[in-house]
Amino acid sequence: MTSNSISQLPTPEQREDITASLADLITAIESHSQWTPPNVDRGLFHVWDFVKRSHYIMTELDNIAAGRKVQHPEQIPKNDGVASGPEAALASYSDVCTRTITINEMIQNPRMLVMLGLSNVDFGSAIQEKSEAVKEAIKSAN
Repeated sequence: MTSNSISQLPTPEQREDITASLADLITAIESHSQWTPPNVDRGLFHVWDFVKRSHYIMTELDNIAAGRKVQHPEQIPKNDGVASGPEAALASYSDVCTRTITINEMIQNPRMLVMLGLSNVDFGSAIQEKSEAVKEAIKSAN
């Protein structure tokens, strides 16, 4: 699942599966007992934000590949300075793959959050399962 091994975008169906899995993970995080806006636990919020960004990137891959404008360009990393076209879409997808590894590690091993200066969150089995499902959706697409 590293960017070195990704040579093409997943099929539209695979992208839909990944995007849906990310949406399911977002819903699970928002259902956590510590998700109490406006006072959401910082660790929980940062993981949620990371997942939301990944979800957004996935929803814009077609626009990036086609060179069309995206709704929130500031949310799309400028990978190697390339902002649009097939190369940029592939770089953005690779970024989502890397993010997925990081997200899953933080959810499966919350002590990593502490190493980042955030609070240790007990994500619970529902969030852990949804995180694993995202990882598996990406793995099956690559």
